[in-house]
Amino acid sequence: MRNDVIDKQKIKEALSILKLDGQLFEIRILKGKKIISGYFKSIDVMLKQLDTVDLNGTNIFYSLNYINEDCYCREQKDCFRLNVTTTSDTDIDSYQWLLIDLDPIRKTGISSTKEELCRAYDVARRVIEYLRQRQWPAPIMALSGNGIHLMYGIALKNTPENAQMLERCLKALDLIFSDPYVEIDKKVFNPARISKLYGTTAQKGSSTKERPHRMARIITKPDKVDQVRKEQLEQLAAEYQEAQPVHKASRSSFDIEDWIEVHGIRVAKVNSWKDTTKYVLEECPFDSSHKAPDATIIKQPNGAIVFKCFHNSCSGHDWRELRLMYEPDAYDQKNEEDERRIENEYKRYKDFNRQRTDIEYKAKETPDNPADMFLSAKQILNQPKEERICIPTGLKVFDKRVGGLAKGEITLVSGMRGAAKSTWLNQVALGAIDKGFSTLIYSGELKNDRFMNWLFQQAAGKDFVERSKKYDDFWYCKNEMKPKIAEWLDGKFYLYNNSYGSNFKQIAEVLQKVIKNYKSDLVIIDNMSILDLSDITNDRKADKWDHQKLFVETLKNLSMLCNCHIIFVAHPRKAMGFLRLDDVGGSGSLGNLVDNAFIVHRKNNDFQKGYNYLFGKGKCEQKFNSLVTNVIEVVKERETGMQDEFIPLYFEKSTRRLKNDMDERIVYGWDSDGFIGQWLEPPDEELPFH
Repeated sequence: MRNDVIDKQKIKEALSILKLDGQLFEIRILKGKKIISGYFKSIDVMLKQLDTVDLNGTNIFYSLNYINEDCYCREQKDCFRLNVTTTSDTDIDSYQWLLIDLDPIRKTGISSTKEELCRAYDVARRVIEYLRQRQWPAPIMALSGNGIHLMYGIALKNTPENAQMLERCLKALDLIFSDPYVEIDKKVFNPARISKLYGTTAQKGSSTKERPHRMARIITKPDKVDQVRKEQLEQLAAEYQEAQPVHKASRSSFDIEDWIEVHGIRVAKVNSWKDTTKYVLEECPFDSSHKAPDATIIKQPNGAIVFKCFHNSCSGHDWRELRLMYEPDAYDQKNEEDERRIENEYKRYKDFNRQRTDIEYKAKETPDNPADMFLSAKQILNQPKEERICIPTGLKVFDKRVGGLAKGEITLVSGMRGAAKSTWLNQVALGAIDKGFSTLIYSGELKNDRFMNWLFQQAAGKDFVERSKKYDDFWYCKNEMKPKIAEWLDGKFYLYNNSYGSNFKQIAEVLQKVIKNYKSDLVIIDNMSILDLSDITNDRKADKWDHQKLFVETLKNLSMLCNCHIIFVAHPRKAMGFLRLDDVGGSGSLGNLVDNAFIVHRKNNDFQKGYNYLFGKGKCEQKFNSLVTNVIEVVKERETGMQDEFIPLYFEKSTRRLKNDMDERIVYGWDSDGFIGQWLEPPDEELPFH
């Protein structure tokens, strides 16, 4: 045997917790295709017998549940034997443990990295809190070597009904908590399940510095292991059955992403894996105090949809109730002909005669000589030249290539959720303000105080932010700096008061006056989906795509009348894959109406695959180094015709800034002293595993 593969003291401590004194258990040792087994009632006898086995390259497991006493008569009694009968499901009398196995998703046959383990640990803590709110007792938490185990004590007979119930429990937790990085194993419900023996090393693949072999061990345990009651297990199992299909007549065409956008439900992030998509909401629609990541909408591979809020007070709310909150008639009976008519009207994009009353715009009267309405080249040449004023964004590479944001034009900005659109726009606003351009912002997604906290953080810079002592990876601007920054912003920055609502017709009626009154050079609208465009026109036949087109035309008129630059954010119709401009808006026409269009990308796997597909295999890796976090794509720039221009950026967590390079330090005008302090990155918190 090898002494560095096992720790006998840790094995003894673990089995003393997991098994009753004198209880029969099996130890199973896997070495390649070889299976070595032994049945024991004494931990000391088992440890002594381990000395007889070559443990190099092995992985060692123990039986989770109560084994029938007759198995002790098998030939591997109190010793280890090769190629013998091991414990089967029919050999188990009853369940002793519910194992929740959280495993980082990675290539087969390799160990986990520290980062992957951290993700599994974070999900495990969320699972514990979720079950604690449902009055579950505290579990044993253990490191399996490559993932995290949660062990809950149970007492159930070995019956097909109980096995099915435990399977549904694991499926419910998998549905709620699994993501593209960490998966809850749904297959560990069978009675004869074996699990990693704590105190032994997980030897999967080669042991490297990045992916080392680690010893499995118990991380935390309660003073007393209480059992989960059967009714609590039944309640959890029932949550998997909450998956409810959409209305049968529209199931094939129901678009949950479009539904979320239409009803202005704010999404913090989207996770997609194995044909399942999870929309993590910024706040629970039933209780706004329940913030991300507690409330989610989940679309399953079969099209069924689940709503889940982790808080116990929301445990009774499901997808049906959520949909009825926004669509009171969603489940009323409709015949197929009505459904087809509604769908066709909803999808069509048509021209109609618009009656414009929201924006003041008067054309010159027709001259006596109609020919005066057209100009010759010489006349145009001799006309007074209008200076083209461009607003710099403060992002040097972007400004050098694009030239800034020209007044009298409008820009569309899009990107997947979580791509840092708002972060980039805030920085554009600060860059414009720093050069003396007045900025007006509508932010329907964020409350005013939260928006300002983010803006203060970005304006402050590294020297004037500090890490929260309460929350992991949370930074904020030092309070003593906020008045100075606010003084600098005064007269150049104005934020819409969200208490006046989101009706765009009402906002548009005063926007022209406000822009002129504040002499606003830059107007940012974040975002179009939050605004209520329903009564932008009096035409009852107009659909959402007509409303969007009229919205953009309104902004275009405003930018020319008020000589300002207007940026608006439009979310894509779909939230997966490599985003293109045609994915934005209802008919693809939004990109044709604007002067400029930019897409903010997050440099994730989808982006890399899409970039390589468009420009050639390996091109993304050649273009962007591994430290690049975000990319601004210039999709359309009317002045130069520029397109397919990708500008790399680097996200700095502490300041929420997107930088041109890792070493860039921006000092805004509020810091008139130009103070550059000494910055030391605080050390990472110690994790409960290494």
